[in-house]
Amino acid sequence: MDKRRMIIGLLILLVVPIYIWIAYFEIPDKAKVGEEKLQQDPLTHDYEKMLSFRTTYMGDASNTNAFFEALPLNEHKGTIEMDSNRFYLLVHYPIATSDLDGIAEQAVIYNTTAAFVLIGNLQEIELKFQDQSFKVTRDRVEKWFGDDFTTLSEPSNFKEKVQQRLDDSSLNEWLAAYTEGE
Repeated sequence: MDKRRMIIGLLILLVVPIYIWIAYFEIPDKAKVGEEKLQQDPLTHDYEKMLSFRTTYMGDASNTNAFFEALPLNEHKGTIEMDSNRFYLLVHYPIATSDLDGIAEQAVIYNTTAAFVLIGNLQEIELKFQDQSFKVTRDRVEKWFGDDFTTLSEPSNFKEKVQQRLDDSSLNEWLAAYTEGE
């Protein structure tokens, strides 16, 4: 009987730490990785998390950088450059759009729209990839949305009018309207 208790005690000493490690370390780490993966795709990104970066002025470089660190394609984001005289922002992505399987175009629309909605005085954004560059102005984005532009700061409106339409067949027309004259 004593031997049996000792074996059960040893098993408990082995099983409990393994259970604690799985329940409190392994599973949450996998969930975090899954959440980060969802945030890379414009179709599954959580726009509501972006509201904390809302600002009237683009001059706060750390806020603007953190803003783009939280948007889709953040794992590919390189440096940013700001011109506060022109209210212009350049974001470098050291990857080719062709390597992103169509997500680059969706992210251009999603990221620039979010930036114009949440950074009050930003007038022009250029997203520069290795093989292509997209210049988008506030005027073009406001023209595309018309009166709906002012309502996009509301997460449900952004999701309905921007995010849910990104896999629409009109994506190329939308992108052309954002970047016309390029």
